[in-house]
Amino acid sequence: MPSHTNQNLSGIIIKKALSIGASLVGIASVDSIRNSPSHLQSKNVRWPSQAKSVIILAVKHEADEPSLDWWDGNHGTAGNRKLISITRQLKRWFKKQYGIVANDVPYYIHRGGIFLKDSAVCARMGVIGKNNLVITPSYGPRVRLRALFVNVQLEPTKYPADFSPCINCEAPCKTACPQKVFESGVYDRLLCQKQMEQDEKSSTISKDTGILYYSDAMIKYCRACELACPVGLLED
Repeated sequence: MPSHTNQNLSGIIIKKALSIGASLVGIASVDSIRNSPSHLQSKNVRWPSQAKSVIILAVKHEADEPSLDWWDGNHGTAGNRKLISITRQLKRWFKKQYGIVANDVPYYIHRGGIFLKDSAVCARMGVIGKNNLVITPSYGPRVRLRALFVNVQLEPTKYPADFSPCINCEAPCKTACPQKVFESGVYDRLLCQKQMEQDEKSSTISKDTGILYYSDAMIKYCRACELACPVGLLED
């Protein structure tokens, strides 16, 4: 691998990821993620033994591009496919340019994945807001996340630490929720799941195969709390 300081290499990686479609990039050590709140509560998490750093990638998902998050059966979502394309390009680039081994991070924790919200906070990309989502300075909570493990210790990102968007906010995210998941004062995951189930039932199913049509029978999951958040709306 060419000689670079960890800090310089982190900067090069961020620049590369942004150039191939990422909207935001963060880097954190595996140790810091392992000690984050959600990961401390999860047992038997197995990650690649050689993994030393995690690169968190985000693509913005503004209101004018709703289909980015529409679930189209076995095809997943357009947003996730975009993120997968970015991670594949980065993996090839890492290996060719630096001999760095990168591993895709599965979405599900029981398959060796990570909690992406906690990890994004560890990478200083944003904070967990009143809406229980990661809120970024540039795009608010309107981002989609994916990650890569790498086998080198990289300099973590150090974005501004004084970002506190919810302190004086009237929390329109809470009143926007159709299930009133914040009515008790804390986020109610079961009520949120109820809304997701309703969204799934509202999609059209093929009578022949039971599979969602790729073209026009997509699940349009609720984003009310996301879209109500005022943070980042004036950004480009």
